[in-house]
Amino acid sequence: MTDILKFGTSSGQKTSKKQKAQFIESIREGDTINDVFAVKTKSAPRPYKRGTWFGIVVSDRTGEISVKFWGGDNRDRVKRLYDSFKVGDVVEIRLGNVELYDEKLQISVNEKNGGLRRCSDDEFNASDFMFSLTGDERMHLFEEIKKEIQEIKQPNLHSLLDAFFSDEQFVKDYMMSPSAITNHHNYVGGNIQHAVGVLRLCKNICEYYPNIDVDMVVTGAILHDVGKLKEYRYSSAIDKTDEGNLIGHIVMGEHWIREVIESLRKKGEDFPKDLEDHLCHMILSHHGRYEFGSPRMPKTIEACVLHQADMMDSQVKNYLQSIDDAKRMTDDSWTFLYDPDVGRRRPFYLGEKR
Repeated sequence: MTDILKFGTSSGQKTSKKQKAQFIESIREGDTINDVFAVKTKSAPRPYKRGTWFGIVVSDRTGEISVKFWGGDNRDRVKRLYDSFKVGDVVEIRLGNVELYDEKLQISVNEKNGGLRRCSDDEFNASDFMFSLTGDERMHLFEEIKKEIQEIKQPNLHSLLDAFFSDEQFVKDYMMSPSAITNHHNYVGGNIQHAVGVLRLCKNICEYYPNIDVDMVVTGAILHDVGKLKEYRYSSAIDKTDEGNLIGHIVMGEHWIREVIESLRKKGEDFPKDLEDHLCHMILSHHGRYEFGSPRMPKTIEACVLHQADMMDSQVKNYLQSIDDAKRMTDDSWTFLYDPDVGRRRPFYLGEKR
């Protein structure tokens, strides 16, 4: 019997790019999967009654799906397979069965008749795996950011934003960076789309309520997730950098802003310390709660506005993406979505069947 746990290609073996045919958005219960997917997350091998299994989440440009590999009693062999690929690699799944588990589709691969192997870089087209906003979409969002920067009246905040956005590499990274690995805006261009969403909400709040420092709120909205440019790396999938895992985008962003402010001072600009602390407090508190990874809780009205806008944009987008995923799995008008506020799944309306 062919060793279905073999991975990689033999020395000297010629490879050709595999034309991807099975995209996640079109996968249905009962399908057999023979195609390539990007590895998004991994869960370490663990025992079950018939052997050893491990789980991964794979993705392509249309979505993501869980995969469970069910190995036999040779734990070392399963562990070698698990260790043969990492997050961001592309793997080929052979004879995977699509099942419905806990109201979600998943792919089961059984060692007896299916397989999983890491693909070499010349076997796939990277464009098949990472969803991206179009260049025109990203540029339209960037033009909105530039317009808002031009309208900043506070000279120090204007200088700070100019210092960031006069850097061509920074602009490229700002326009391309994803905003998350899962949940919301988790694609190329997701971060600038999220920033503009937060910015629009902040502007609306400031128009409705007087006595809020609009320049401070706008600056905070534009820079609140700047640390994500250093937190994430992406190719065929999104992963965190070592710095992102160890420090996190909130603290990284706050440090970055302070570094740019200090560089402005070295050039002779009188940047007030209280203005710096006010802005950095907004960055450090924009997740709102300690349990959400926020080092500080909002203590100014501008910080409160930024937090609420950030929460609304991320949560609404999360629901919209979850609804799209659910519609690919069912023709029903209702589904169950996980609600973090109640700690369980609850019914959610998808709309009339079409």
